[in-house]
Amino acid sequence: MLYILIIFVLLFAYLAWRKPIWALSFVVLALPTYLLRFEIRNIPTTLLEIMILVLFVVWLIKTILEKQKITFSKYKWWILLLLVVATVSAFVTSVGAQNFEPLPWGIWKAYFIEPILFFLVFINTVKTKKEWNLVVGALWLSAFLVAIPAIIQKFTGWGIPNEFWRNEATRRITSWYGFPNAVGLYLAPIGMFFAGLLMQNKINVIEKFKQNGLVGIGRDLSPFRKNFWKTISILFLFVLIVLSLIFAGSEGALIGLVAGLIFLGLVYPYRLTRIATLICLLSCFLAFLIVPNWREYASEKFTMSDRSGQIRQQQWKETWTMLKEDHQILGGGLANYQTAIKPYHAEGIWIKDKNDHDWINKIRISEEFRIKNWQPTEIYLYPHNILLNFWSEIGILGAGIMLVLVLKLFLGYLRVKSQENKRMYLILMSVFVVILVHGLVDVPYFKNDLSVFWWMLFGLSVVLIKRKEILIK
Repeated sequence: MLYILIIFVLLFAYLAWRKPIWALSFVVLALPTYLLRFEIRNIPTTLLEIMILVLFVVWLIKTILEKQKITFSKYKWWILLLLVVATVSAFVTSVGAQNFEPLPWGIWKAYFIEPILFFLVFINTVKTKKEWNLVVGALWLSAFLVAIPAIIQKFTGWGIPNEFWRNEATRRITSWYGFPNAVGLYLAPIGMFFAGLLMQNKINVIEKFKQNGLVGIGRDLSPFRKNFWKTISILFLFVLIVLSLIFAGSEGALIGLVAGLIFLGLVYPYRLTRIATLICLLSCFLAFLIVPNWREYASEKFTMSDRSGQIRQQQWKETWTMLKEDHQILGGGLANYQTAIKPYHAEGIWIKDKNDHDWINKIRISEEFRIKNWQPTEIYLYPHNILLNFWSEIGILGAGIMLVLVLKLFLGYLRVKSQENKRMYLILMSVFVVILVHGLVDVPYFKNDLSVFWWMLFGLSVVLIKRKEILIK
């Protein structure tokens, strides 16, 4: 195993030296390889982490030897402050433990240091449309390789680790991951990204048609043939992603994806997309009013009155109590949420039925009703809310820094010069809408692949602002 790893590292280092953009794109393709875990001299690591570190070291050496200028960004001071805060959080957790705890430093390295190193390489490597298209192609293939096993699992149950999820009646796919929501967390933002490209692609065709007419198109069909196959490939992937989200039962991911599509449809500078989005919104609103089952479903989800919603609310209440009473400034500490929340955790809750006004009396007098409505609650790794996640892990200052960074990313749209890059930036913003909406009920950052993807999006924002030429057509 060690010899295979050494050979792989040497080959990847050679690729990073000769073709940095190919190595960077390979990292994007291989984001799920954080699942390949091993130890080097008792230090736990993953294949993804090794690739990022090798890519950064080779890039840095090459940059110094060739005396190239290193590009930073407007985010640099906020990123530096974030790293300081994350370091303090890791130190507090490791020192606060009875024995020195190495886990916070592993999280610190995997979720902050390495993704930011990747961000730095990204903004200094991606400079042309051709280079950007390589990254897009790698992202397409990465999503495809996650979605295909998910589709197969739906019909076979192959590789699903949990017996309940594997059961045909209650099947939820997991793809390469250990749980269904991981599929939604990874694929939903990528689905939004390619949905945006699909929309942009079709609008570009319409605009070319308006400019050239049928006569102009007839003279040279090659761009339209190329556009056709690009459209088919993107549409194919988007369908696979949506099916994967449905088969995973990831409602948060689906709602986030819908929110991103609505956002992009309303802000994209094309009249027909805005009209179509408004018509769809009005139609859905009327459908929810007319169809009782749909109305009931929407009500349960938005009020979070169903079983899963009540479990989430209980978790947030416990987290808020923990933060408010003892951990206002520093949070629970990096990788320390489960320990910090334990004194505030309830072993279970009574599931309330909003349609049964007498449910509390039934709880008191009926043992059968109590058994049916008692829901044990476990302590998860994170609070499952994007604000509480950051607050509990890196303190209120860290959560504030992340909020500022996201706001700066959205405001960065105003600094984009090229009209085509502005359109691409709107797609980027819509991807973040998916992440933020899904993040209201889940953990869209604290995983190796998600944190790298998060900083790749920040890298794209820098590239779109700095590069005047069009990246995507």
